[in-house]
This record gives sequence, C-alpha cells and structure tokens, in this order.
Amino acid sequence: MAESTGQETETGPPLPGERQTRLSGAWTALVVGIVILVVILVFILQNLQNVEVHLLFLQGQLPLAVALLFAMVLGAVVVLAFGAGRILQLRLVARQARRHDK
Repeated sequence: MAESTGQETETGPPLPGERQTRLSGAWTALVVGIVILVVILVFILQNLQNVEVHLLFLQGQLPLAVALLFAMVLGAVVVLAFGAGRILQLRLVARQARRHDK
C-alpha cells in the first residue's frame, strides 16, 4: 500500500488556465513590479531628511532616500560593467579555443 504524502499527483493534461503562458508571466512580473514600486515609494517617503553628499569634486544636499537610491544605481552600474567585461573576456577565450580546434 502506497503512503499518502498529502499531495495529489497530476493525472493528465493541465486544464485550461492551469498552464503557464507568456501573458500569465507578464501579469506576475507586473504585480511584482508594482509591489516593489510601492516599497520604494514608502522608503522614499520615510527618508526625506536632507543629507550632505560629496562625490569626487561634486557637493550638494539631497534627501537621504534619493542619495541611497543613487548609490544603489551606481553600484548596479559598476557590477554590470564588470559582469559585461567578464562575459566579453569569456567569449574571446571561447572564440580562440574554437579557432584553435579547427
């Protein structure tokens, strides 16, 4: 006798509306994006006090949340630049390996 795990197994093709489609993926991404946008908006509204910011030769005052968001975006750009450089490096190595094998 087989033990029941509390989960039923699928016994056939999925019913209409059960399978994942591009449209359902787009709706999921839209909902996740809206939730993230609301969280960022709450973060900004809770961190409106001004702070002094020094970046190289630039200096000024910004709301704390804006300064943190700029720092986050700058960090993301740096990570993307290093990631793109590494991908290009690996592509060059793969291309050279293919030429060497011919």
